[in-house]
Amino acid sequence: MKRDYYEILGVGREAPLDEIKKAYRKLAMQFHPDQNPGNKAAEEQFKEAAEAYAVLSDADKRQQYDQFGHAGMGSNGGGGFQFDPNQFADFQDIFGGIFGGGIFGDLFGGGGRRRSGGGERGSDLQYTLRIKFQDTLFGIDAKEIEIPRMESCGECKGSGCAPGTGPQVCPQCRGNGQVAVRQAFLQMYVPCPRCEGRGQIIPSPCGTCRGGGRVHKRSKVKFRVPAGVDRGQRLRIQGEGESGVSGGGAGDLFIVFDLEKDAQYERDGFDLHRKQEVPWPLMVLGGELPIETPYGKDTLKLAAGTQADKIVKLPNAGVPRLRGTGRGDLYLHLRVSVPTKLSSGQAQLVRQLLDDDVASGLVAEPEEGFLAKVFGGDKGRKKKKR
Repeated sequence: MKRDYYEILGVGREAPLDEIKKAYRKLAMQFHPDQNPGNKAAEEQFKEAAEAYAVLSDADKRQQYDQFGHAGMGSNGGGGFQFDPNQFADFQDIFGGIFGGGIFGDLFGGGGRRRSGGGERGSDLQYTLRIKFQDTLFGIDAKEIEIPRMESCGECKGSGCAPGTGPQVCPQCRGNGQVAVRQAFLQMYVPCPRCEGRGQIIPSPCGTCRGGGRVHKRSKVKFRVPAGVDRGQRLRIQGEGESGVSGGGAGDLFIVFDLEKDAQYERDGFDLHRKQEVPWPLMVLGGELPIETPYGKDTLKLAAGTQADKIVKLPNAGVPRLRGTGRGDLYLHLRVSVPTKLSSGQAQLVRQLLDDDVASGLVAEPEEGFLAKVFGGDKGRKKKKR
């Protein structure tokens, strides 16, 4: 059983790309084969971390993984990612070869330095939406919600600069966005503390956003709720999260569904369960019973002698399948419906049935008080002469 990629890197499911990169860098340095010669366990952990990063650092692969897990990654589990331990000549290559090109090239940029002027992606947002039972069956074509989020400042168009001014190259990192630091025999590059890795500073900040390039707003978002959604499932709306910084892309909005309980139906996956009252003569003799389903009227056909604890399945009368055709099934749990009051004609027929059962020894002779209650005031049956 493959481990969860987020668990491998030790990050949350909503972690931004920068946090994922930082977590991977830490694990790669810890478990790199050159740091652990001959340690197969460390090598496997290094491969595991590399595979997790290959998926979670790619927006399309991450979306597939978030929706379908490892099943969405194909037969290799990592979206076709193949690990070759021979691609690293020594420990320094972790900053040159692996981070300088290929699928990891955007971590430090080629050669270990982060490219200046790169924007920061906006944060993802999560919204819990409670929907009615009927909405899970038929969906909602145009659902609208209002969410608070950071949006690009209209005054400075997201630049953070006051009107008529612009950013300047950071004098500390000279526009590189990073500065070199040395640890033991390694030289590493870290984000510039003055410009926070942007490579630019803003001498005259915008008065509306105070140089941040974003402001708090409440915005309306419209989307479609697909039929078949269940409690706890998530819908991803790309680009509807918070706006990015310095030209970075917007984050995503995740809608988490919560369902109201229904008085009649109980859901089990795509199947539905419901109790169904049936008149006892129909269960004895068999026949057809008109019933209501979530999609309209139907007819339930019962065989003679149907038992009270029987469960009857109505195919394709359950919840629509999210990623397929058709629907689940509706299971009716039959219950005997016993009348509380009978007409004189009905009482006479029931008395005759009871007489036959008593004569056959199937039931004991009822007391007169009991018969009076059942048959609406009768003093009881006259006992047959022996």
